[in-house]
Amino acid sequence: MAYTRWNESGYYIFGGEDDIDFDGKSISNDKVDVFLHGLFDEQYGGGREFWERFHHGRRITENFQKGFRIQKLSQYEPDIKGQIAGISALAGEIWREHYTPIVGSEQVEYMLEKFQSAKQIYADIKNGHTYFTTKNIDGGGLIGYCAAVPEDDALLLSKLYVHRDFRGNGIARALLNEAAALCRSYGRDKICLTVNKNNTDAIAAYKKMGFWMDDSIKIDIGNGFVMDDFVMEYIVGWRI
Repeated sequence: MAYTRWNESGYYIFGGEDDIDFDGKSISNDKVDVFLHGLFDEQYGGGREFWERFHHGRRITENFQKGFRIQKLSQYEPDIKGQIAGISALAGEIWREHYTPIVGSEQVEYMLEKFQSAKQIYADIKNGHTYFTTKNIDGGGLIGYCAAVPEDDALLLSKLYVHRDFRGNGIARALLNEAAALCRSYGRDKICLTVNKNNTDAIAAYKKMGFWMDDSIKIDIGNGFVMDDFVMEYIVGWRI
């Protein structure tokens, strides 16, 4: 199910995600009120599943209005290899621009091959990582992505990147919202991530989104390199 537009009574339903009418052809407010009453009132068979559908539809609409759309990838996508190649290419562009001043070009190239190559991304998806990609509605180009996997009592947000030309448009927050919904689907209420201690811009952005410092770690990743990171956490609300 998907929902398209907000009016005085709330979002209303149009049907399948591919059938969304973004021109906003509305139904009357009294029908919306009846729909919402039956959908969200536990007494009438509503509840958490319906809330999740509702908020999923809200996110689709709001993202579209901001000029982008988020897709959840599956290893069974017809063009999965092509999409993965696009993710790897975007990672290379972002990493070389952003991380070279922080850890140096040699470590950047090593980490891109180890963690962000097309081969590794495909292996991650097969092994339970969920990838969300963000595409620009004008032209459909890839402009951001995130990846997450459940670990112990939390969801690990292992990747969250947005192309520099599109930062500040709410894309990182929208990706976090998808990760939060995924987190709830796994029965967790906490998202954690690691961030380089010298990556001050990212740390500030994560704090703005509601993360806080929890710990610090230093991990040997081979070839004489280490990841010297902060661990940050975020508590997931019931409704996003």
